[in-house]
Amino acid sequence: MDAEKRTQGIRKLDRVMRQVRTSIDPLVPTQMVQAFLTVAANEGSSLTEIADKLGTNLSTASRQLLDLADRNRKGGEGYKLVDRQIDPKNLRINRYTLTPKGKLLLDQLIEILED
Repeated sequence: MDAEKRTQGIRKLDRVMRQVRTSIDPLVPTQMVQAFLTVAANEGSSLTEIADKLGTNLSTASRQLLDLADRNRKGGEGYKLVDRQIDPKNLRINRYTLTPKGKLLLDQLIEILED
């Protein structure tokens, strides 16, 4: 890879991270960003499926998804990027999708990468 292409790639990654930090939280952990991107790439997946794709356990994935939803795990305001819906075929399963705010952030990130 030549130096110019590498520099362009670094600039795009920097813009993506700045957009994430601006839209979510300046101190957002990278694991939270990865959880957001995993939901975006696998909308409608269950907690178990998302945890498997993240390579983590259910309790960690659950905490991350709670923080990304309306209310965080401590009962405070969440990031409102992910929505949890009960599966009508199996009421014990929750399915995760992006909220309109989450879709907007995803579109912004993709736009940066395509620029």
